[in-house]
Amino acid sequence: MRSVPYVRLLLLLALLAFFTGLLVWLIQSFLDLYYATRYHPILGGLLIAVLVLLLLVFLAASLYYLFLFRRHPSEKASEGSQRPALPENAADKRLVTQQNLAQLEAQMAQIQDQVARAALAERSALLAKHLAQPQLKVVVFGTGSAGKTSLVNALLGRRAGAVGATLGTTEAATLYEWSLPGIPEPVQIMDCPGILEIGPAGVMRESEARAQAEAADLLLVVVDGDLRQSEVDPLRQLIALGKRALLIFNKIDRYTPEEQQILLQRLRERVAPLISPQDVLMACAAPAPIQVGSQTWRPEADVAVVKDRIQAVLYAEGGSLALDNALLQSQQLGETAKRIIQAQLRQQAEQVIDRFQWIVTGVVFANPIPAVDLLAIAAINAQMVVELGSVYGCQMNLQQGRELALSLAKTLASLGLVEGAIQLTTGILATVAEVSVVGFLVTAPIQAASAGYLTRIAGKSFIEYFQRNQTWGEGGMQAVVKAQVQSTQKSGWLQDFVREASKRIFFQKD
Repeated sequence: MRSVPYVRLLLLLALLAFFTGLLVWLIQSFLDLYYATRYHPILGGLLIAVLVLLLLVFLAASLYYLFLFRRHPSEKASEGSQRPALPENAADKRLVTQQNLAQLEAQMAQIQDQVARAALAERSALLAKHLAQPQLKVVVFGTGSAGKTSLVNALLGRRAGAVGATLGTTEAATLYEWSLPGIPEPVQIMDCPGILEIGPAGVMRESEARAQAEAADLLLVVVDGDLRQSEVDPLRQLIALGKRALLIFNKIDRYTPEEQQILLQRLRERVAPLISPQDVLMACAAPAPIQVGSQTWRPEADVAVVKDRIQAVLYAEGGSLALDNALLQSQQLGETAKRIIQAQLRQQAEQVIDRFQWIVTGVVFANPIPAVDLLAIAAINAQMVVELGSVYGCQMNLQQGRELALSLAKTLASLGLVEGAIQLTTGILATVAEVSVVGFLVTAPIQAASAGYLTRIAGKSFIEYFQRNQTWGEGGMQAVVKAQVQSTQKSGWLQDFVREASKRIFFQKD
């Protein structure tokens, strides 16, 4: 277990002693001044006020620094990790991205799942290629039938994708190449499925659309009217990732010029400050046909303003956008690798817990005791703690494992979990064995199953401890234990465990 270094503690005590002595001297000096000016009430009162103010400042400073001193180093580190400092210039962005990819290679070596490792390797290779030879990617994002495909067709100047009145015409993301003046490489423009569609298929399409949007260098968010809150929320999430976005107010031919201006102003207000006013644009990608006598006239698409703005943004900011996106993608790949490794480690830890819960169950059944002795169980669980620590790369000896196991055993006892475990196990065993509860109270199976259950709770709690870099978190050990008890009871694991235990040790008893 970690402890505060003695040098740091001695330094803090020395500083406290020094400031205490200084405070005593200041108080004595002020008292001398007060006695000297006691016949001048105003001056004396002023001195007292200054003294009280100094005392309050000293007290506040002492409490603040004591709080900093008592905080665990990992808690301070976690605060800093919530808002990592992003590089400012292009060279630093490229360097950090390359470092992230190198770290990803080391992470992939730890992943045992060949399919997951291959998928990460493929994405890493594509990102490295994109970093070396960037090709800008524009993703068209929005609700179903807002006119996304029509906008893509109009920008490309050809019919590239199917359009229709049906909600969610685009069922899968489709990628096209788009040549723009001033942009060296052809731009990739992707038409995504719509968001906020109903049904399982709609949920899947929305998930794909969001994933593509997160991989975009530039987002075109298409709407055909006022924004709903359900549309603003995903936009806000994407902007929070650092995405550059243009909001396209499409299908303006449905409105009068006055209505267009009102809606345009309202949209600019709704997305401020997420998107600047000059990036909220109007378009008419597929104007409705006009009937003139017996003739039907189809007006041309009006997307010139949108096309010019896209070209201007990509020309001025394309290099920076590509680097920002590559940096974000490298960070997300690293987080994905961490999640896979954590799941892998948890599976290994669960196997350790499963083994020890049966060891404890068998030992207690073979040597029944009048009550569930947590200290005896802790002696066995000490080895479990050592093995769990080894799974998470924390090497500890048996003595350290014993100390942790004993401290958790005391917590289990203080929370009354021993009695609760016995009551739960008794009820389940009585149901399974179809015998009276009274008859069970004098048998070993109750104690054995209860001991296995408590070992399970202890093991799951230690997983949380090691995953948090050997800390119990703000709520402490009790909060972790309570959470594991609730999770275990909700999952129905205890019933299955007691039934399996009864098959192994009770019904096979001679």
